[in-house]
Amino acid sequence: MNKQIDLSQLWNVFKRSFVAMIILGILGMAAAYFGAKALIAPKYESDTSLLVNRKQQNDPNMQLNAQNADIQIINTYKDIITRPVVLQTVADELTSPQRVLTKKAKKAVYGTRYNATTGVREQYVTEEAQPAQYKLKPAKYSNISEDDLAKMVSVSTLQNSQVFTVNVRDTDPVRARDVANEVAKVFETKIAKMMSISNVSVVSKATASSTPVSPRLRMMALAGLFLGVLTAFIWGLIRELTDQTIKDLDFITDDLGLVNLGVVNYVQRMRDMDQAIEATKLRDDGETTEDIGVQDFPQRSRRRI
Repeated sequence: MNKQIDLSQLWNVFKRSFVAMIILGILGMAAAYFGAKALIAPKYESDTSLLVNRKQQNDPNMQLNAQNADIQIINTYKDIITRPVVLQTVADELTSPQRVLTKKAKKAVYGTRYNATTGVREQYVTEEAQPAQYKLKPAKYSNISEDDLAKMVSVSTLQNSQVFTVNVRDTDPVRARDVANEVAKVFETKIAKMMSISNVSVVSKATASSTPVSPRLRMMALAGLFLGVLTAFIWGLIRELTDQTIKDLDFITDDLGLVNLGVVNYVQRMRDMDQAIEATKLRDDGETTEDIGVQDFPQRSRRRI
């Protein structure tokens, strides 16, 4: 049987499902919030900004052309940053022991003196030269690969800007900072060799952030609330559409073409037949059940036939 539903029925569905919508909405919101907090690892973002800048030209037109060229070439820089030529080097630098300079090299210091035998001034060493001293620093990380970096690193730019930003997302804020700074360092070195240019400089270094950027718990909670409310409403709507009970007397006469023979009064439950007879007499006499102190009379209703 094809059924149609109008706005009044939708309103009735809403009223009947209102309590369920509130309960399921709260449950959905709590499940989404605590589920996301417990099951999804938080990710932190760190970024460093790089500037593409050519030497200043005296001609304003040449300066404008140079800036436009720098903006166009940023797309090339973005592609290079996300390629293995940079990411593989970054992975090697972060997972390999590093030689750290502890003491700078010193040059020899010379003095002069007069040689009475030869009659000339001679140069002699007053302080010996000292080589630079290094120490081996353990690798920062041991489990970072090129594929991991490819998932972590992204590059963003602003329109008509010579500054582009390297963004790194990771579950560890300190590691995200280290990766971002290392990417900028390696790129600055690689691009000078690859394209014979030195017009890229670091504008701002990355810092560790203690605030996660994902998951967005508030948005997850709102989504859980919406899904809970929607589930309760749809369930009430399905119950309304699948309800086959007859709610209107006109349906029997108009739609089914049957003759209405009348209605039959009934009582749900009586303690005994004498009580039912007494209730009928009271009704005929115009009295109420309260007049004789009867407390257990159920409400009467009508059954359609």
